[in-house]
Amino acid sequence: MKNDSINLIEIKNLKKIYNDEPSFLNIKKEAHLVLNNINLNIQKGQIVALVGESGCGKSTLANCILKLINPTQGEILYKGEDILKYDKKQTFNYRKKIQMIFQNPYSSLNPKMKIQETLLEPLEIHKIFKSKKENLNRVCEIIDMVGISKDDLKKYPHEFSGGQRQRIAIARALILKPEFIVADEPVSALDVSICASIINLLIELREKLNLTMLFISHDLNLVRYLSDKTAIMNKGTIVEFNNTQDLFKHPKDEYTKFLLSSIRNIKV
Repeated sequence: MKNDSINLIEIKNLKKIYNDEPSFLNIKKEAHLVLNNINLNIQKGQIVALVGESGCGKSTLANCILKLINPTQGEILYKGEDILKYDKKQTFNYRKKIQMIFQNPYSSLNPKMKIQETLLEPLEIHKIFKSKKENLNRVCEIIDMVGISKDDLKKYPHEFSGGQRQRIAIARALILKPEFIVADEPVSALDVSICASIINLLIELREKLNLTMLFISHDLNLVRYLSDKTAIMNKGTIVEFNNTQDLFKHPKDEYTKFLLSSIRNIKV
């Protein structure tokens, strides 16, 4: 791991509250606290895992970082700048540098677009290169990097296996040379036999490209294998954040101990 000890992403006192509108049976608005005073630092070159049960707020936090939803309170700093204060142009440039790998590769790829079109689209939107040839060269470079043949660029998503589609989704996330990747359960929709190859690909790309990543998962074995640091989330709160190996060997929070007790061969 290349770690420059620089906080690429810094989250301070982040809260997200959803207010339900009154209904026929309930005339009062109800507030749901989804994120509660989240504080998290992700240094350049690190893979930080975010772990917790379904509904604990992991995806909500990811969507805040991606600026897809706005938090109720707090700051999200990217290289020291609060992204919540960005104007449209700054947000456009920010999204070029922050990309996402989704859980389901089939639903995240446009079924009506050939793979070449899917990969060319972000290059054209962000005007990365001046010519179509340069764009196509970048597409060929990244598709080769993820282990997909250039001959497959004219195919549609349904013509690929689940593992191949996730490799294509990874290529799309990396096509703009982002500085930060959010990977939201990137292998949970894949067969176990395919899982290992995708995880090994992420590790290989991390070393080659010095990627910084927030890896969201409920699979503690994967987290232990892949991440440098791990944040444990429970009911919208990060209850523990530590170096992954230290957290697995010496968990402090009772909820962390509960999660780790479900893994065989790990004594808590």
